[in-house]
Amino acid sequence: MIELVPPGIHIDFLGKAKVCITISAIVICIGLVSIVWHKGFNEGIDFSGGLLVQLRFSQEANLSEVRDALGDVGLGRSVVQHFGDAHEVLIRAVQLPGESEQVGTRIHKILQERLPAQTVELRRVEVVGGQVSADLRRQALFALFYAILGTVVYLSGRFEAKWGVAFAQAAVLFVLTYGITQWFPGVSPTVLIVVALVVSTAFGLILDLRYAQAAIIAIYHDVLVTVGFLSLFNKEFDLQIVAALLTIIGYSLNDTIVIFDRIRENMHGQRRASFAQVVNDSVNQTLSRTLLTTGHTLLVVLALFLLGGEVLHDFAFALLVGMISGTYSTVYIAGPVLVYWEAIVARLQAQRFSFGLTRSE
Repeated sequence: MIELVPPGIHIDFLGKAKVCITISAIVICIGLVSIVWHKGFNEGIDFSGGLLVQLRFSQEANLSEVRDALGDVGLGRSVVQHFGDAHEVLIRAVQLPGESEQVGTRIHKILQERLPAQTVELRRVEVVGGQVSADLRRQALFALFYAILGTVVYLSGRFEAKWGVAFAQAAVLFVLTYGITQWFPGVSPTVLIVVALVVSTAFGLILDLRYAQAAIIAIYHDVLVTVGFLSLFNKEFDLQIVAALLTIIGYSLNDTIVIFDRIRENMHGQRRASFAQVVNDSVNQTLSRTLLTTGHTLLVVLALFLLGGEVLHDFAFALLVGMISGTYSTVYIAGPVLVYWEAIVARLQAQRFSFGLTRSE
């Protein structure tokens, strides 16, 4: 077996947990401030609706000349920007005039007439109606919601051996969210995700589903960090990004499960050690596997980011940020949350025991 780190290495990961959690909180807050500052995400045509036209010019394109030519088409409010290099131009219009499918051809024809010294190539035309974009946005958020819901159920059964509780929790969440959608038909899936987060956290606290909740908190950390970076760098938020977020959830969960499995194994072999020590030892023991898996995956994603072209650039960027965050959160978020949860439960049990002794006296 390949070992990137020497056997028996002991790094005090938990000793740095408070600093790392603070850094994560700062990064997430900066991302949230950026989202508020930009008044939401830079939604792609999948979610915003409208028209997208991609053109390639034989020479460097002058955006001012392109904007002037678009006045003859009557696009209304539109965005004209370079895409990749100065020869490539992307035109996005929210309001669709008349026969949208023919607008791309009209734009191409007018630009070729207005700029005879250039050769203009029509590369891509995409049209998404307002109703379709709203449905796509809603379905994408529901995909994230059900992915997180399924994760809660699986982890509750997998690590807590409480499959009945896990399915009961899923049933309550499903009935609750279904009821909300029936009572408030226009409710945003974002509200459902927040409701699911609150309810699942309450279940975790009441039923002591510590492993499931630690992993879920790590997943929320990764998603928030990723969307924060997307907002900071003004990346488009479209269906590709949703696919990237679902991939990140699966990747982060897989890494966390490996360490949690080692923690359960070590709990039987290190009965005299404290829980914090067992968690720290487990992270060290799986460190080589984590670095190998992460390193190999990041090489592929980095190649996709650098060589995949502009169409896949934002998707690869989201994967790059999310996978780095997923590895980081497994070590510095999921593990410490598990230890802190154990300490809080032990303290509450001790207080309950001492209160019982006091009453009996």
